[in-house]
Amino acid sequence: MKLNNKTFFVLISTLALAGCNNLFSKHVKCDDESATSLVIQVLQDDLAQSLEQELKALIKNGAIKDLDPTKLKLSAKNIQFALADSRTDFIDPNSPKTSCSVDLTATIPSDLVKKSDEARTKVDAVSVEQHANNLGVNYENNKVHLTLEYVLQPTDKGDKVLALLKNISDVQTLLSETLTYAFLKPQIEKNQIRSLEANKAAVQRNNAENIAYSASNEAIEAADAATTAASEAYYEDY
Repeated sequence: MKLNNKTFFVLISTLALAGCNNLFSKHVKCDDESATSLVIQVLQDDLAQSLEQELKALIKNGAIKDLDPTKLKLSAKNIQFALADSRTDFIDPNSPKTSCSVDLTATIPSDLVKKSDEARTKVDAVSVEQHANNLGVNYENNKVHLTLEYVLQPTDKGDKVLALLKNISDVQTLLSETLTYAFLKPQIEKNQIRSLEANKAAVQRNNAENIAYSASNEAIEAADAATTAASEAYYEDY
């Protein structure tokens, strides 16, 4: 009986160790090429989703009557994401999760930054650089720098890897709004031209009305003067 108990204990220990070794083998390395490619894909997908939300709001508000909506979505492809020096922060012994960090650089084309700043100026919004400062984002020379934190976890089947990005929201906000303002620049300019033309037309109508009013008053005054003169002449005859 004691032998059986001892055998049972050994079997349990062996299964537990085998389970731990199997679990550990499921952890994905932070510098795995497929994992870093997945992180890039998640960054691109998150940005595309942010732009989609911006687009829905613009369409709902009737703010892009003269623009092609697809151009805003396509502009996301202009952002270049690059990862360097990935680090393993923590390997969870109780799950297949691996916590990682990596140096992220997101590059925005200079022409898009210029368009975005020009559009912002026309509507009294802060510049891209000031917007980055307000968000606490490290931005310099059209590039965003961030120590990106993320978690890698394979599925139970082990056929897929999931990536959760933890501190990217402010960067995505900056990128999304920068692209949106650049996209809106032609519409803002057209709206301002229309506003100027409408104001000019209103001034012209007002001037025409004033001229007509003055002419009418002059005609009335002339008629009154003629009536007065005729009355005076009538009384003089008597």
